[in-house]
Amino acid sequence: MFASLKRWLGIEPLKPLVGFRPHRTVEMATPYDAAYDRVYAAMDAVLGANVRDADRATGVIDADFGTIGSERIRSTIERVDDATTRVHVEARYAASAAPQERSRAVDALADALTTTP
Repeated sequence: MFASLKRWLGIEPLKPLVGFRPHRTVEMATPYDAAYDRVYAAMDAVLGANVRDADRATGVIDADFGTIGSERIRSTIERVDDATTRVHVEARYAASAAPQERSRAVDALADALTTTP
């Protein structure tokens, strides 16, 4: 009964991408401060992004590409132990943007962080 009612109302099931942002997590065999500096530098060197907000204490770096409604990148840096750091890289889009499955910027930054400097 509900299926015919949904069909009659024209209600479609939600697409699986709704609410998800492209992201990758990288573990680096690097102490926290060195990893933070490497992520901060890679935002500019690899992506050409403008760092808008950076807080070493909380481990959050936000960057964008300078155009209205463009993709923004957030990196969250987390201490695993004294010699290992976990970096979560996430793409953020304006509310009106269509959800994306992948982000070239997320992939480029994560790939740069997994290579030896």
